[in-house]
Amino acid sequence: MAVLATLEQARILPPEGTKEADRIIKSVIQLQSLFAKSTHPDLQHFMRRAVETARGKQAPDLAAQFQASGWTSDVLEALAEAVAQTPAEALQPLAPGLKTVNLSVEDFRQFMQLVKNGKEALASSGQDFHAVFATHRKTMPGAETY
Repeated sequence: MAVLATLEQARILPPEGTKEADRIIKSVIQLQSLFAKSTHPDLQHFMRRAVETARGKQAPDLAAQFQASGWTSDVLEALAEAVAQTPAEALQPLAPGLKTVNLSVEDFRQFMQLVKNGKEALASSGQDFHAVFATHRKTMPGAETY
């Protein structure tokens, strides 16, 4: 997945094959599916609000693109910023939806922190998160729809 390749390029992922790495991979896959397909109102509201806050009028198009093709750098960035700005207790309404895919609010927070750290690590080496993600995305199955 492009998100894992991007985070790998940022050199922030734990070693492959470790319990931590396996948990991150699970989170990436399960959260993508959950946010794209779940009808859980708190999850949908959180994502919609995050993307609207970050991208304004582009939000409906970005949400549709995510639902059709999976993670986008814009959606990842919007969610990471929203999680960073939301107090832990305010994320608790997401717990029931996350639980449906055996994830916790902490799993979600950790993944979003990795996205934020990855973006910062890439920037510190003169790279743009969105450009790196796009480069990796083009090599992935389904790239023609992105």
